[in-house]
Amino acid sequence: IDVGIMERAERVAVVPADIGWSDVGSWASLADLMATRSGGNVVLGEGEHLDLDTEDSLIYAPGRTVATIGLRGLIVVDTGDVLLVCPKSRAQDVRQLVDKLRQAGRHDLL
Repeated sequence: IDVGIMERAERVAVVPADIGWSDVGSWASLADLMATRSGGNVVLGEGEHLDLDTEDSLIYAPGRTVATIGLRGLIVVDTGDVLLVCPKSRAQDVRQLVDKLRQAGRHDLL
């Protein structure tokens, strides 16, 4: 249950249930929920992905063609003004990078 909600709640009731849940707050979590293509890759957006021996990677580049060779377990996100490439295992570290951009005054990239 979201900490932001629970911290402010005065009266709370909980019902145990096994309904499955995933935190889609990261690219890696999103990749786990989406349909995969060959090699276990997830391609989001209207872009095209050309791959050679790329496996278990998430590619998001709307309107662009992305070519990858030999990637394993990476996240590739192209938003037009920023290109992010990181291992799935470090997807949560994007928050740290965002904080670093804020501290540097790079609000144009946020």
